Order: sequence, then structure tokens, then C-alpha cells
Amino acid sequence: MKIKKRVSPAAAEMQELPVRKPGGRKRRSWALYGRSGTGKTTLAGTFPGRKLLLDVKDVGDDSLTGTDDLDVHDVGSWEDFEMTYWWLKRNPDRYRTLIVDTMSQLQQLAIRKVLEDKGKDSEKAGEWGSMSQKDWGTVSSLMKAWIINLRDLPMDVVFIAQDRTFNVSEEDAAEGLDPEVGPGLSPSIAKCLNAAVHVLANTFIRRRVVTVKLKNPPKGKPPKKEVEKIEFCLRVGPNPVYATKVRKPKQIQLPSVVVDPTYEKLVAIIKGDVK
Repeated sequence: MKIKKRVSPAAAEMQELPVRKPGGRKRRSWALYGRSGTGKTTLAGTFPGRKLLLDVKDVGDDSLTGTDDLDVHDVGSWEDFEMTYWWLKRNPDRYRTLIVDTMSQLQQLAIRKVLEDKGKDSEKAGEWGSMSQKDWGTVSSLMKAWIINLRDLPMDVVFIAQDRTFNVSEEDAAEGLDPEVGPGLSPSIAKCLNAAVHVLANTFIRRRVVTVKLKNPPKGKPPKKEVEKIEFCLRVGPNPVYATKVRKPKQIQLPSVVVDPTYEKLVAIIKGDVK
């Protein structure tokens, strides 16, 4: 039996395939993950233009106090999250940067929604035995779809998450698998987020001992002394343990670590403007 080929009217009339040159992107998506207090939200506050921070049950915006070009919207339920997304779709020019803080808590809201939709007890959401494998699959599908929805908004989108260590069982060690640190989400959701964004980076605090020169050293004492210096850092370059990624021209070399990271520093690195 011969199968008839069906061609849509639009396809039949198309003379040229719409194409574009790679790069030249004005908006990017970012995933910043790390332990509490390592500067994730502070870094997000350096992003350009008017910013909207979705505080997803995190209550962690104190570090941005005094940031005049930033608004905070508290998200307490999955329905509230969806309504916020559709509002942003209808008002694409209101904000230049969207910050979701945190994805770890957003996953918890997704778990509660899935359990409630199935008539299950959502008070124990995520606890051992409260979720079936099918429930986790539903949560994963829900989160993956909305990660893409958020990423595709016409603005810079910053996903913030706690960190999580994977591959730490005795079986993994016996098979020669190294631990991997990435966003604190379920493995399948973390993989989706890691693949979806343009930049994936890890925040951490580094303590170093440095030698400083004293202006007026005590008589008979050396003119220098050693002091401990605390640095807020961001892992961006390839790392065997920490999940990192930067979409950039292949000829640009990335530093392993950026000290006191800001949006301007990161964009300069992506463009190769850092000497």
C-alpha cells in the first residue's frame, strides 16, 4: 500500500528555511548552586536591569536589602508559581532578570502538587515511603517542563539551588565512580537543569592566608604579618567533581575560579574580554 505524503500549506509555500548565525545571544539562563551563605543570591543581585526574585519558601533575600531595582514575590504554592509565570508571559518587558530562589524548594512544591492531585497526604511530601516511583516520574516531568518554560522567557533567568553530592555509595566507589556535586534536585531534574542552562556554576567560600604589609609596624617587629582572608568564589571551569558548564566560543579559555563574581565579570569571561 502506497502512503500519501502530507505537506502542510505553510510548508508547501515556504521558499527558504529560516536560519541564523550562532551566538550573539542577548539573554542567557544561569544555574547557581552551592551551600547556604556562599553568595548565590548576592551574585544574582548583580544581574542587569530591573529584577524579580521569586522567593520560593526560602526567605533568603536579606543579602539584597537596599537593592532598589529588585522586587520580591513570595511563592507559597505551585498554583502561585504558575500564575507568576503566566503574568511574566503577559508582561515580558516589566523585568530584565528573573531569579528563582530556590529550585530545591520549587521541587518540594511540585511534590506537594503531585501528591495532592492524587489525593495523597502532602504533609509528608518527599519523605521516605511517601512517594512511589510513578509519583517521582510525574514530579520529574512537571519540573522538566517548567524549567524549559522559565528558561525560554525573554529575560535573563537565574536558577538558584542548594548543592547535593551524588555517587557516594560503597557500590559506586567499588566501581571507580568519583563523587559528583551538583544542584540539590532529584537526579533526573538536575540533569535537565544542567543541560538547559547556558551557565552552570558552583558558589563556595575559600579561606586563604595572605601576607600584608603593615603601615606602622611596632618597633622591633617585622613589617609584615600573615592574616586569613575570606573570598567568595565561583567555580566555572571544567572540574572532575563539581558540575560546571559555560556555553562560549571554543577558543575562549575559562578560569577555574572567579573571585568576588558579578554578572559583568561572567559576561566578560564568556566574551573572552578578560586578560
